[in-house]
Amino acid sequence: MDTPTTSYGYELSIGDEADRDDIPVCCGDDMAGKDTLRGGRDYTCGTCKTVLLIAANGLVSDINN
Repeated sequence: MDTPTTSYGYELSIGDEADRDDIPVCCGDDMAGKDTLRGGRDYTCGTCKTVLLIAANGLVSDINN
């Protein structure tokens, strides 16, 4: 990952609270999001391809880079 995945300037880690409607930033740009069948939202960085998974309960469930 080129830069940390952030929301409102704070670096996100697994277990952090992250509203599924807040758009996280990675590599200086907003991440593209899509709803999941499990009720959460997945965000993907267009530059480094990091994937941030937000569970239906609003917690970061995984960060794949």
